[in-house]
Amino acid sequence: MAFRRGRAWLRGLVVPLVLGVLLGAAPPSTADDGRPPGAAEGVDLSKKYENPLMSPLLHPVFELRLELARVLGEKRAHLAFDQYRNGASDLIDPRKLNKQQREGLLKGSVSSRTSPTWRGKMIDLESVGSFLNRKDLAELRHDNQSNVLALSALNIRGTQHSEGVIQNLLDDFDVAKSAKLAGASERQQCWECANFYHPETPTFFGVPFDLNTSEVEALDRGILTIEKEWKAKGASPKAINRRVDRWLAEWEGRTEDRNKQAADRLKTYLGDAKNKAGAAASKNAGVLSSTFSASKPCDTKPAPQKSQAPGVPAQGFMRLAAAGVNPCDKTRPSAESRPATGLGQALTLPGAAPGGIDFSSLQLRYLSDPGDGSGLQYSFSAQRDPMKGDSRPATGVTAADQTSDAFFVWLALNPSAFWVNLNPNEPHRIVDSKLGRTDAGRIMLEADLQMKKTVGKLIHPDSELGRKFWDGITGKCLSQRVWILPEPATVRQDGDKLYIVDAPLDVRMEAQYLAQRGKGSTASCEEQDKASGERNEQLFRSLILPELKRAINTAPEYAEVRRVYLARVAAEWYRELSRTKHTTYGDLIGKGDIDNWQTTSDWKPTDTFNKFVDSYTKGEFNVTHKTTEGNTIYTRTYVYGGVDLKRITFKKVSGDRFQKEHAGLSKNIDKSLTVPSAGDGDNAVWLGAPTPLQASGGTAPEDQLSASGWALRLLPALLLPFAALLWWRRRRLSTSTTASPLRRAAAPRRTTRYDNRRPS
Repeated sequence: MAFRRGRAWLRGLVVPLVLGVLLGAAPPSTADDGRPPGAAEGVDLSKKYENPLMSPLLHPVFELRLELARVLGEKRAHLAFDQYRNGASDLIDPRKLNKQQREGLLKGSVSSRTSPTWRGKMIDLESVGSFLNRKDLAELRHDNQSNVLALSALNIRGTQHSEGVIQNLLDDFDVAKSAKLAGASERQQCWECANFYHPETPTFFGVPFDLNTSEVEALDRGILTIEKEWKAKGASPKAINRRVDRWLAEWEGRTEDRNKQAADRLKTYLGDAKNKAGAAASKNAGVLSSTFSASKPCDTKPAPQKSQAPGVPAQGFMRLAAAGVNPCDKTRPSAESRPATGLGQALTLPGAAPGGIDFSSLQLRYLSDPGDGSGLQYSFSAQRDPMKGDSRPATGVTAADQTSDAFFVWLALNPSAFWVNLNPNEPHRIVDSKLGRTDAGRIMLEADLQMKKTVGKLIHPDSELGRKFWDGITGKCLSQRVWILPEPATVRQDGDKLYIVDAPLDVRMEAQYLAQRGKGSTASCEEQDKASGERNEQLFRSLILPELKRAINTAPEYAEVRRVYLARVAAEWYRELSRTKHTTYGDLIGKGDIDNWQTTSDWKPTDTFNKFVDSYTKGEFNVTHKTTEGNTIYTRTYVYGGVDLKRITFKKVSGDRFQKEHAGLSKNIDKSLTVPSAGDGDNAVWLGAPTPLQASGGTAPEDQLSASGWALRLLPALLLPFAALLWWRRRRLSTSTTASPLRRAAAPRRTTRYDNRRPS
């Protein structure tokens, strides 16, 4: 809502009230819902929160301001935090929205022009549940609703209040007023905007503003008292009006003082929120360091950890880029003064990124070693799923950490260790001893266990697919082993840049898996005849495997294994790159030291194995079906195998094909290094970071080169004198052959016995 000056607005409020009292009835409100005139009698959030703008109800408005600041650009970003531009946010019941309404309200519109600024996003129900009516909260929980829609807007100064912008949007999409679960505004909803809410809809505000209902009643009573008393004294109407004007002026003064205080308080709150957001970005950038960076954060009380060898990157490298190679260097720009990375902004300043990021879908898709010795560039892709996605920054941090740690594990260990195996007959061969101390090993084992559970769901006899499967089974026994294996990864290599276009996972049955490795098949069911076994295997392969493969490549429960597999693809490419050029972390390859990337949890491989044994012995289902032929009992189904990522093959895309099929990819990735970048024509957003050195705007210091790097740089200089000596000797010999016969006889022949010696 905008601040208003002069008495006209106050008279506009009071006169209808006076007439209403004199005529015996108050005029209907704007919405004709019976809400009494005056500012909404809501809850003052400043009495509960030190900064009410950071409360769960108003935080979406602050994120909207951050997004507007990004759109306006650095020079005009301050306009997004104008205390006179009020923001409001209404909670909308998603059950009362159809698909078209949901999609429309989640799009948002944030531009540097004068058009309305608004956005919708899904937020966690439990985070705002305490602000809702108990009945509404109970019904939402009963209907298994985990999110509600927060619709936020900023006012258009002098034209439209923020609450009015929201109401117009709801009207445009034909959303019923009953869909509003709660209303929140940075400034208390004025007497006009209060009417946008049903009397039973709870309202909240950050700072008091305007005259509330009780004050309007007091104002009204004062006017009636003045008129009654002075009429009794025989005063003329003009004299009575002068007395009323003085009374109105007194209330107008109170209101102007309150509204000025509201502006001052909002300025303080906005400044505080902005500073804290910047400080959070700076702190995270320093503490978490940069992707592939070996630099440590500045911390007066560092957390105890094992000593690190020079050049070994700190744990958690894939979160945010620090301001420079050394975050403790006070001469370099701070991360607070300039957030350096697209991923960093998305994780620490939610409003800086396109809305609705599903951080659980974060995947590494680009990697580059510029060769300056300071680290790697990278970029993640993430899906925008505002209805079901996980937009919590903590989820993004975890996903980035998993990718980071897995990448270095894949570099440090020999590929022969990249397998896990859940077999009830092989408790001693669950996972490689070193891989089993990392989150990458944990994720692979848990994916194997999840695969068995997924198969259990797919073949459950109560499902349509399961019935079809069991109807085709013959014989007395069924036992199928299934393995997760890599399919060839489609990549584009452009010098020292890797674009991972696609990296799917495959699912193979035991016979296929062993045949691929040149081993003979083993009999899973010894009592089964060969024909029945082959028929059952073919049925499993044609009905179940395609659905299982689809789940592993798309279902959220397999997101972690897809993530570490992409890190495996990147690490394999980095191994190849390191064979032909000096790379920042080439010295780590194959060293076997995973101390810096061990899991920080108390998980052990036997924990997952024990869960598997429990699933194996009890079965994923135990169903009794009554049919006309009697009872058919399905008891246990045993499906086991493993995950094998030892072998990675690449399908390399040519430059022409890459440009034709992925024309905007490189541009989006380049942009993502500094700011979040929305994909062209898809539902993806790109979040990346340059190397710490690039983020600081510096150049690589000479002492950052390794010994091998120095040797490569000095090789031409070392060879130059030697080449000059050879040239001089050859010229001298050439001259000698054209001299006198005595000199020619003294000069050695061009072909010597050494020329024909076989190389050793």
